[in-house]
Amino acid sequence: MSLRTPTLGVVCQSLTALAGLLAATVLHDWPSATACLAACAATATMRARDGERLAREWQRRSEHDPLTGVGNYRKLHERLHAATAVDPQRFALLTLDVDRFKEINETHGHLEGDRLLQEVSRILVENVRGSDVVARQGGDEFSVLLPESDEEGAAMLARRIEDALATIAAADRAPVRASIGVAVFPQDGATPGDLLEKADLDLRAMKERRRAALLGGGVPDVDTVAAWATTTASTSQA
Repeated sequence: MSLRTPTLGVVCQSLTALAGLLAATVLHDWPSATACLAACAATATMRARDGERLAREWQRRSEHDPLTGVGNYRKLHERLHAATAVDPQRFALLTLDVDRFKEINETHGHLEGDRLLQEVSRILVENVRGSDVVARQGGDEFSVLLPESDEEGAAMLARRIEDALATIAAADRAPVRASIGVAVFPQDGATPGDLLEKADLDLRAMKERRRAALLGGGVPDVDTVAAWATTTASTSQA
């Protein structure tokens, strides 16, 4: 149908135009010729609008993750390149992944894993500003681009995210947590790759500290996002 319908539309439009041309030049039937040409113009306008609508829809789909509805890897990188290219201003990049996601996904199944990712996406969207960009990079890793923000802004968002994640539960009824990393342009990097690497290093360092605390018999909550956020904000003010 996707091939036949456009072809049929073109044929009908061509035949209508030909009928208008014959009515005008051979039959000298100007009312019929005018009607045919008007029909052609109307059809062309409708086809142009349909084309624009389809183009917008394809553009939207190409920039969004089909599972969660947030932006995808492509959208994140396009926005990062734009933010670091022309007349750059300071902004923050926050990267997070869901703790224990692999365990939950393997133990309770992919449907439960997908549900958890959708819940995390909802939490992120509900807690960011309208100008922020939420994107799923892949798997259980998400990023948030915060225009005109700094370490303190990223720290405030991290606290809100942690508090909001605590309100939902995974399949094993354990509270949902995430490890978070942050990078700020331009001091942490001048390119999207540098910023993503810095945020990812922060994220991995937090995850390792939590794992070490747990294996050492300590309280895993000792290295909470809130503590990290407080330290980050204090460092930025120093």
